Amino acid sequence: MLTRPKREEERLEVQHDVIFRFSENRLYFPSVEDPEKILDCGYGRGDWAVAVAEEYEDCEVTGIDIYPILIADQPSNLFLFGYNLNDRLNDPEVFERNAYDLIHSRFVGPGIKANRWASYVRDMKALMKPNGWLQMVEYYPNIQSWSGRLTSQSALTRWYQAYVSAMERSNRNPRIGQRLQSYMTEAGLRDVGGSILHLPIGGWDPDPARAAVGRDNVDVVGELLDSLAIWPFTEQLGWTAAQVQTLTAAARAEIRDASLKLYIPM
Repeated sequence: MLTRPKREEERLEVQHDVIFRFSENRLYFPSVEDPEKILDCGYGRGDWAVAVAEEYEDCEVTGIDIYPILIADQPSNLFLFGYNLNDRLNDPEVFERNAYDLIHSRFVGPGIKANRWASYVRDMKALMKPNGWLQMVEYYPNIQSWSGRLTSQSALTRWYQAYVSAMERSNRNPRIGQRLQSYMTEAGLRDVGGSILHLPIGGWDPDPARAAVGRDNVDVVGELLDSLAIWPFTEQLGWTAAQVQTLTAAARAEIRDASLKLYIPM
C-alpha cells in the first residue's frame, strides 16, 4: 500500500483549513441542498470529506485517493477507497453511475496524466445525477507578486520554469487549472462557470481575515514547493537532491518576504 510522508499529511491538514477560511467557511460553492451522495476525488487526509460527512449526516460520502489512510473517528456515512485517478472511474464496487449530487476534485493535477483529463471529467459526469454538480479546484503554481518585484531571476520564477519542464516531461499538465472549464464544457456539462482566485501568501493583505489566511499559507506553500519538486526535478531533469534543495530554499525565502505581496492563483 502506498503511504504519504508525515510532513505532507501535516501540510494537507493546514492547507484544508486555509482554503476553508479563504472560501469564507464554505466547503463548496454550487447550490446543493440535502445531498444524498457526494464523491470526493483525491481526499488527501480526508479533511474535506470528513467535514462534509459531518455536516450532512444522512448523506453517503465516498472518498478515493491513491494513498488510502485510516481516519480516527471516521463518520459512519464516510467510505474511503484506494484508487488511482488515472484509472477509469467505473469500478461498481466503488462507484454508482448517475448517483452523485456533488463531485469534488481538488489539487490532484500533479498526479493525473495530461492525456487523462478529458476522460477523467467525462467519467465524473457519468457518475453525477442529471442535476448534479462538479466542483474542481487546482493550483496554478506560477506564484505572482502584487508588488511587481518578481523578475526572471527570482527563485520563484526559476522554480516554476523548472517545474513546467519537469511536469511536461512526465506527461503532466502544469497549467491544468486553465483548462478545467473547457474540459467540463466538452464533456457536456451545463451551466459551467470558472474563476481564478488569488490566494495570498503572507500577511500583507489589508483585510484582517485574508491577512491571517496568508500568514498560515506561508508554510503551506513552502512545503508545497518541496513536495512538488523533489521527484520530478531529480527524475525528469536529472538534478541532484542538493540542487533541488538549494532552489526551493531560495524560493521559500522569497515566500517569507511580505513586501513582495505574493499570491498563488487557483
